Amino acid sequence: MSIILPLCLFLLMLIVAAAKDFPLSLMFRKALAICLNGFLINFLNIGLLIWITSKVKSSDRIRNTIRIISSYILAIGSNILLYQALAGTKYITAIIPEDMPFWRLHLHSIFTNTIVVITHSYIILLHAKTNAELENARLKFANTEAINQLLRQQIHPHFLFNALNTLKSLIRRHPDKAEDYLIHLSDFLRATITKSQKDIISLREELKLSTDFLEMQKMRVGNALKFSIQVKNDTLVNTWLPAFSLQPLLENAIKHNILTEEDPLYLNIIQEGEHLRVTNNIQLKHIPESSTGSGLTNLSERYKLLCGEDIQVENNGSLFSVKIKILQHAGSYHRG
Repeated sequence: MSIILPLCLFLLMLIVAAAKDFPLSLMFRKALAICLNGFLINFLNIGLLIWITSKVKSSDRIRNTIRIISSYILAIGSNILLYQALAGTKYITAIIPEDMPFWRLHLHSIFTNTIVVITHSYIILLHAKTNAELENARLKFANTEAINQLLRQQIHPHFLFNALNTLKSLIRRHPDKAEDYLIHLSDFLRATITKSQKDIISLREELKLSTDFLEMQKMRVGNALKFSIQVKNDTLVNTWLPAFSLQPLLENAIKHNILTEEDPLYLNIIQEGEHLRVTNNIQLKHIPESSTGSGLTNLSERYKLLCGEDIQVENNGSLFSVKIKILQHAGSYHRG
């Protein structure tokens, strides 16, 4: 950017010469001298910046002060050296009168150096701002990953505790069902272990996990639980969900509602465009089970972290539903 200034001055002086009928050769020499001086000052400032950055171990304010003062000394010094090198030649006498005051002789160098210093300072600030934004993005990403890992870890122990309690109950009351339940449970846990390090899994895999979970629950309560999954087959291709996003919703519905053959609990997973809606009829238990209340909160936080969109919870008194977004790609982030 600082190189553009001498070129602009060069063209400006040629235009002025043409407009004022000044000797074109004289204006050309003056413009050329300004360009050469501008290039020299620019490269001296670049070299000075590199040297100060590598050699001066002080605060940014001190280094900037040293850089600015040194740049003006170098600008005036280079102008003096250039003038001395060309002194007595036809070139210098044609463009600089012998009686020109000292301050005026170096005025254009000071002006050019000021523009160069301002330009370099702006570039330095812009570079520092970019680095700060990149560092903030890295820290935010690391924090997001840490939080996401923590939220996932809160889900699995909660399910395992409930599953083991169910198995214990079946062993005592229905030993014949306990073995089948244990087989389903082992398959389900095997899947959770293999996918425990993933932020997201395919929609097909998530629905398979949900089906296995519901089949286990149906073995426990029989016709007191009815469920359906209404998702188009073509939606199962190249679509994704946060890992274990459906199972906590299904588990919460079973946990907080009465399940009897006379009044069964209906669980439905329904596709609505680019979203899934999980619904259940409300028939709350008279004595609520203890709960940490972390299920919906965890799912909400995971969706905010992964795609910047919150889940939608609705309760009209007779039907409870949670609407979540189907992710369209398997990248780390799904915003936009």
